[in-house]
Amino acid sequence: MSAPTKGRHWSGLALFACCFAALAQSGVTQVQVDAQLDREQWPAQPTTLALLALNPVQQVLSHFESTSTCQITIRYAAGDAGKYWARDLRNWLVSFGVPLSDITVEPAASTLEGLQLVLEKSNPSTTH
Repeated sequence: MSAPTKGRHWSGLALFACCFAALAQSGVTQVQVDAQLDREQWPAQPTTLALLALNPVQQVLSHFESTSTCQITIRYAAGDAGKYWARDLRNWLVSFGVPLSDITVEPAASTLEGLQLVLEKSNPSTTH
């Protein structure tokens, strides 16, 4: 690589690094959990202990912070069955202490089997 090309390469990397650092300190969200919950995992008789034993639920609850910087999205397969199941899970998460305002339930944009649980955390802006 010639000296001029090498210099442009490093300046491009430096620009990328500066932009990435600026985004990381702004209000950009970062996915902390992206888990799938299959119908076979859901207990026939949901109980607190049974649901707390589910790995996707454990992941979401262990990463959740009761602040305005976390948002949980539950995506479901199209149809009423998926919608009611997602709402049931939402209600359980509320009973575990997650504020209702921090949970969004929405249909999946693509074909989905089961439920998708996504927990995103916003980086609060440091330029108030």
